[in-house]
Amino acid sequence: MALTARIDRAVRYACAVCSDLQISRLPVDPLSLGQIAGISVVPYSAVLTNAGWFPGDLPGRMQMNPVLTLTYPAFCIVWRDDIPDPDRLRFPLCVELGHLFMNHYRDYPELLAPGRVPDAGLAAEAEAFARNLLCPVPVVDVIRFNRPRQARASVFGLPRNVWASRLDTLADDRAFVDEDMANMLIWLFHDYLLGRRCPECGHVFTDLRQEDRCPLCGRAEPDWNL
Repeated sequence: MALTARIDRAVRYACAVCSDLQISRLPVDPLSLGQIAGISVVPYSAVLTNAGWFPGDLPGRMQMNPVLTLTYPAFCIVWRDDIPDPDRLRFPLCVELGHLFMNHYRDYPELLAPGRVPDAGLAAEAEAFARNLLCPVPVVDVIRFNRPRQARASVFGLPRNVWASRLDTLADDRAFVDEDMANMLIWLFHDYLLGRRCPECGHVFTDLRQEDRCPLCGRAEPDWNL
């Protein structure tokens, strides 16, 4: 029987990681996050140069998955660096980060063993973690309300189908975001959300007073820098 997915826990973990790692801009870079958190995130081409290090079934598994986590001899996320579009890798990388940040491999090793179909509950938790790390509910809400034309997949670095799925889960995840969490996330993304770019001189600035004018050259109607 699959575990019941603890979506509320996944949302809280994603918000905590945003705070702990000071994520403040979009799109989120999972490779940098892994490095900051001390998690090995290794391109597949580098793994192939160490034939005695990886399990023999890894090439076959990598044909089916763009991202995998190895647990022996150490925890390591392997990603397909032959995939040219980083947007295709961003979500699956964050799913694997979710498994690690939420201690799934340590707490439920038998449910995530190589060759076994991943437990549906743990998979749902990791996916909830990933979407709330890449697209935090309060940040999505602010962009969609204030600048709906900017609320698109490319801003979050996601394929359109993943972005559409995120929008489908937005209301459910919002129920688990309390006021303190929302305020913390808006504070982290404050400068990014208010960022403007002058079309005349290219200066990027935070428009705290909403004057709609470049403070450097005075050009009116600067563009939102999303």
